Amino acid sequence: MVAATSQRANVMRSALWAGLIALIAGGVLSLATSASAETHVVEMRGFEFFPAEVNAAIGDTIVWINKDVVPHTATAADGAWDSGLMETDDEFSLTIEADTSTGDYVCTFHPNMVGVISLD
Repeated sequence: MVAATSQRANVMRSALWAGLIALIAGGVLSLATSASAETHVVEMRGFEFFPAEVNAAIGDTIVWINKDVVPHTATAADGAWDSGLMETDDEFSLTIEADTSTGDYVCTFHPNMVGVISLD
């Protein structure tokens, strides 16, 4: 009886340690992923995107801020995403995921305003 109880205690201890290690590993992986994500800021001013090209990685976020006195948009050339109308000081953010459309984007009101999202 004592041997069976001791064996069960060892099995339970091993299971608890395995669970604890899995929790710690998952937390470390989560922290590493979120710590490596960057935020890129693009200003709309003077009827241009600054910077005009953003090199982003999966998980990064791009934030557009309209610093102009007229409305603008940030719209994927293929129409996959769109900020909608952005008045002065409005912000729009887009987190890059594996299926996010990248490449050229424009302001639909001012087609000469062109930007590019490149994947690192």
